[in-house]
Amino acid sequence: MSKTVSLLVIFIISIVILIGLVRQIKDALEAGSRLDTATDEVNSLQAENRALKQKLENTKSFEFIEQIARNNLNLGRPNETVVIIQEDLINNLINAQKKVEEPKLPNWQGWLKLFFR
Repeated sequence: MSKTVSLLVIFIISIVILIGLVRQIKDALEAGSRLDTATDEVNSLQAENRALKQKLENTKSFEFIEQIARNNLNLGRPNETVVIIQEDLINNLINAQKKVEEPKLPNWQGWLKLFFR
């Protein structure tokens, strides 16, 4: 009887140790996946940071400031005349210049149209 009790105690202790090991392995795998996720996030944030720094440098340039002054504020250089054209006039000119395309007809209808109309 003492032998079976000893084996039972050893078996229970082995089960408890095995459960603990399985939990530690699972936690280690989850930590690795969290590390990969965090690394990906850091890389994407660094790329975004580089893009924002580049955009900031572009906005500090004289060309960008001049472009904003010309386009948004309707300003110009000295001795330069700023001309403002209404959008509806521009749209009318563009629409007038577009040629009306006839629908594509099959060849036989095109020949009929050429000879009989």
